[in-house]
Amino acid sequence: MNRKASTLVLAGMLAMGSGMAWSDELPPRLCAFVYDSSGHLVRDSQGDCVHTRNWTPERDIVQCNPALAKKEEPKQEPVQAEPAPPPPPPKPRKIFKKITLSAGAYFDVDSADLKPEALPKLDALVEHLKGMARIDEIRIEGHTDSTGSAAYNKRLSLRRANAVKNYLVEHGIDPSLISTIGWGEEKPVASNATKEGRAKNRRVEIYVSGEEAVIVQ
Repeated sequence: MNRKASTLVLAGMLAMGSGMAWSDELPPRLCAFVYDSSGHLVRDSQGDCVHTRNWTPERDIVQCNPALAKKEEPKQEPVQAEPAPPPPPPKPRKIFKKITLSAGAYFDVDSADLKPEALPKLDALVEHLKGMARIDEIRIEGHTDSTGSAAYNKRLSLRRANAVKNYLVEHGIDPSLISTIGWGEEKPVASNATKEGRAKNRRVEIYVSGEEAVIVQ
């Protein structure tokens, strides 16, 4: 038997038998574990290595503790979170507007011709209509007071409604979106018994429905 084998046998015998402390000069693996005569680790019935009294966690070896062989897992780079999608654009706001034009301010007496001073307000209406996201309908209704015959008043109120329609169409508004009706004296908003009441009844009403464009700041 050579010297190495003799040393291993002696180590095993001392560890199992005498209980003597190992010399600090012996290799750590000989101090911490029991080996058989062939230099193999001695294991118990559970398959675990048999320790000597000099065993410490620092003296553990891979053969008895496979966990020591596990390499430190590489640190994964943090995953960059996907940027949140932008919020959806705001939805257009549905509107239903009523615009009342005084017939006295827009038309001469017994006339369906627009006065020059009426045009700035109609121009502003055109610009508003062109800025809408969608126009569903423009309804123009003409009204008169009770002066004169009902049939004449109905014709006059329709002519005035059509005069407003024609102005809108001439300035770029789709005629298919516009409808007109003349109510004559049928729908007063004030008493026809007074001058002031009759003035209120002579009017053109414009109803606009659709969706307003949303301005994102």
